[in-house]
Amino acid sequence: MIDSSQLDALARRVTALGFSAAGMAEVRAGFPDLRLTFCLEEELGPAEPFREYAGFSLHLVGGDHCLALTDDPARAVGVLVAEAS
Repeated sequence: MIDSSQLDALARRVTALGFSAAGMAEVRAGFPDLRLTFCLEEELGPAEPFREYAGFSLHLVGGDHCLALTDDPARAVGVLVAEAS
């Protein structure tokens, strides 16, 4: 489960640190218990984000055996951070 306060904190860190290699590494270090993946929005196809921000969006990742995007924070096991292109 991922709660709203975690997503808010994650969005603040991504906004502050950006998508450079160093920025992404620092974001990961700040959330050691959260599974994070970074990609470009265009790599996702028509997926609707869970939350949108200036320059990026957050997508929740959930699933039992196979991972898939979800809109249910109670089922989420990770976050995909998609940089706007």
